[in-house]
Amino acid sequence: MKRILTALALSASLMTPIIGCKTNTAPAPPLAPGYLTPADQTLGQSLRAATAFRDSEESNYNCDATAAAAQTCLSAAQKAVEKPYLNSLIDAVNLANAAYTAYHSGSQTFAQAQAAYNTAQQAQTALTANKGVK
Repeated sequence: MKRILTALALSASLMTPIIGCKTNTAPAPPLAPGYLTPADQTLGQSLRAATAFRDSEESNYNCDATAAAAQTCLSAAQKAVEKPYLNSLIDAVNLANAAYTAYHSGSQTFAQAQAAYNTAQQAQTALTANKGVK
């Protein structure tokens, strides 16, 4: 009798569908105000970082009060090496900001804004790779 009950219990457990554990996934964090999608937020934040880098490099080149206080002013030799790369970075970041603004106004696509940012990122890499000597 015990074998029959064991066999019935085993059969019943095998006939029930196998149910996996529920996967707990955290909800996506909410977007910061002003962003349309997570990709838009990532692009916007990346563009802000590129703009801050450009501003810092421009400050160092011009040896403004912030750069002088931080002792990050460029020497004449550094300026000669970095000037064309800094100019390219300034232009690329300005165009990327314009493309991103145009995307938000509906006159450009996200892909166009992303492409403009990619160009700015390449200009930033070129400047970083060609830093002048002190």
